[in-house]
Amino acid sequence: MSVVPLSALREGQEGTVVAINGGRGCTARLMSMGIVPGKKIKIAGRRGGAVLVSVNGTKFVIGRGLAMKVAVDVGGQG
Repeated sequence: MSVVPLSALREGQEGTVVAINGGRGCTARLMSMGIVPGKKIKIAGRRGGAVLVSVNGTKFVIGRGLAMKVAVDVGGQG
């Protein structure tokens, strides 16, 4: 298992969410987007400090700070 922050993934790289390391508000916001432990997540692109992620076929833009709070298992890719 190779766990890194979501913000460390490169465009096109994917992994599985293992934890959200933030407060209740942060966790609730990410969970409302489907970013929950056990879900596959992929970096679809980057725009400045923002990260475009794909979860369940839906794309969301989240800030780099929020992306840093998501721990992702890249399974040896990273």
